[in-house]
Amino acid sequence: MPRNRLIITLLVLAVGAIAGGWLVQRALSRSTHPTVSGTRLLASVMERVRDSYVDSLTVDELWRRAAIGLVDELGDPNSTYLPPDRLKRLTEATSGLYSGVGIQAERREGYVVVLAVRPNSPAEQAGVQAGDRLLEADGVAMKGWTMEEARHAMRGAPGTRLQLVVERGTARLPFNLERGPIHVSSISRAFVLDGGVGYLHLSTFSDSAREELTRAVDSLGRAGARSLILDLRNNPGGLLNQGVAIADLFLDKGQEIVEVRSRGPQRQTVYVDSAEQRWPRLPVAVVVNSGTASAAEIVAGALQDHDRALLLGRTSYGKGSAQNVFTLEGGGGLKLTTARWFTPSGRSISHVAGSDDSAPRQITNRPERPVFKTDAGRKVFGGGGISPDLLAGDSVPAPAERAFLLALGASAPRFREAMKDFAAAEVRRGAVRDTAFVVTPAMRDALWAEATRRGVDTPRSLYDDASLLVDRQLGNELARQAFGLPFAGRRSARNDRVLQRAAELLRRVTEPKELLAVVDTVTK
Repeated sequence: MPRNRLIITLLVLAVGAIAGGWLVQRALSRSTHPTVSGTRLLASVMERVRDSYVDSLTVDELWRRAAIGLVDELGDPNSTYLPPDRLKRLTEATSGLYSGVGIQAERREGYVVVLAVRPNSPAEQAGVQAGDRLLEADGVAMKGWTMEEARHAMRGAPGTRLQLVVERGTARLPFNLERGPIHVSSISRAFVLDGGVGYLHLSTFSDSAREELTRAVDSLGRAGARSLILDLRNNPGGLLNQGVAIADLFLDKGQEIVEVRSRGPQRQTVYVDSAEQRWPRLPVAVVVNSGTASAAEIVAGALQDHDRALLLGRTSYGKGSAQNVFTLEGGGGLKLTTARWFTPSGRSISHVAGSDDSAPRQITNRPERPVFKTDAGRKVFGGGGISPDLLAGDSVPAPAERAFLLALGASAPRFREAMKDFAAAEVRRGAVRDTAFVVTPAMRDALWAEATRRGVDTPRSLYDDASLLVDRQLGNELARQAFGLPFAGRRSARNDRVLQRAAELLRRVTEPKELLAVVDTVTK
């Protein structure tokens, strides 16, 4: 927000805090009991709120809010009360399973359009295709629906049915789908780049992540991959046991993966590699960023501490704790931090105040972060995420791109919708004829006209200055809608400076031990 608005906001908050503190002090000053037990304090507050608060609240509601407040007062962003709907979403995310028809969709031009169908899903078996426009669900017109409304309609109990009408070209096609179990893969993209460099993006650590990653890496090897980029960017983590299991695939038998410290009977648990490496001669580069967290950081930290992989990108999120989910009465749950974990070198990577998240690992003049050593004696740091061996990619966009994104502000969703709808129109009229297409200035001008028609009032000069960013995003959107997600992923990889840097280094080596030596030559 502008500086003057920020100052006004802070003043309002400060006055509110002072007034609130004065009222509390006045109330406490009348108390004849300088100290009171926690149980009596809670009972007294509950009684006072029940009898005197301006709005009437039931006792059950008071207890519910007290429970939520207790968890909030822990000051731990990773501990939280989960209402039934959030617990359900968390369970789906960690299991990779939900019940529905298997359609991935998005909004285009006011309609919900099929982006992709899940393999072996009811939608795939019935013949629903990417690009189909959803017209009706159980006889109700879907034009103007939000994605939340569409997801609610397509998901449901196994065995229930969904009558779907889609538009494909000029034809209206009816489908009678029976909802069933749908599995969402942890692997979002996997393909071979030039020079025999395999690429794999692991999006989450669900309960089938190890099995899916094993199949994917083996498949990349059969397709000619001689090295691997394991992309963990924006991977929020997931199940601890899957992080351990995936690290196990790349480390030697007996090597430590992670140490977990808790308050329970087993106050210290050390997870150790249980089998020989599956791909011992495969050079590996792991890509991380500020969205890499939890189990993803366990994998990155273990491979870095044992000098098994080169880490590139930006410093990871820094979540060095583990949570358990306890089911509660009423269908909700409690996600509670129950342990902290440490990398094999002894690092806790949880954030500490003042840590520098943007600095590469080679910078050593940071006394606020404790120093540890890898197996080979390389310095690594604790207390602020997993820092990469090689800084790659910008933590923020280029100045011109940043200025445009900041100017978009609240108009960013409208600009994104305009881009998707413009790309759909371009594909329909045949403007994208082959995979070698380029984004032309005329396309960029037409996109701007569509965006301004929808109320995007960002200065045109900023849009023109950010033409490289616009071309990348528009090109990816055109590729996705014209040729599908796999090709769009490859095109995006070609424009990804971090991936290209990793691929360049991997093409120079044939053995894992050579990779870190190559990095030493380029950073000196």
